[in-house]
Amino acid sequence: MHDNDHYDHNQRLVPESFLAIHSRHGRALRPRAEIEARYELCEDVALHAVEFLAARRQTGDDPGESLRRCHDGLRADADAFTAAEAAWVVRRVAELQQWEAPSWLTALDGAGDDQRSRQPT
Repeated sequence: MHDNDHYDHNQRLVPESFLAIHSRHGRALRPRAEIEARYELCEDVALHAVEFLAARRQTGDDPGESLRRCHDGLRADADAFTAAEAAWVVRRVAELQQWEAPSWLTALDGAGDDQRSRQPT
């Protein structure tokens, strides 16, 4: 029998930066399984965006503008990704591309919904 407070070896490793956008005062706002599912979705989107943007970068696209379009696409349907998740994905894409995180993301931190945006780790 497993106690809910114990580590379950089937749990996925979710970065602290992602856990932070789904918690308040150290307490999760959603069930662990739901947070893991949201993380997997956001990480998958980030990885696909990296592949797409890497190809576009070869055609001379500006990284900052590419990240802005990525963010705008994620926020086109407000029910698909929270503002904090969209910001996390953009930061993750920038990290994977070895680009600077865009400065305009700082202005979005804490704006748009109750959840905080954090730098991916």
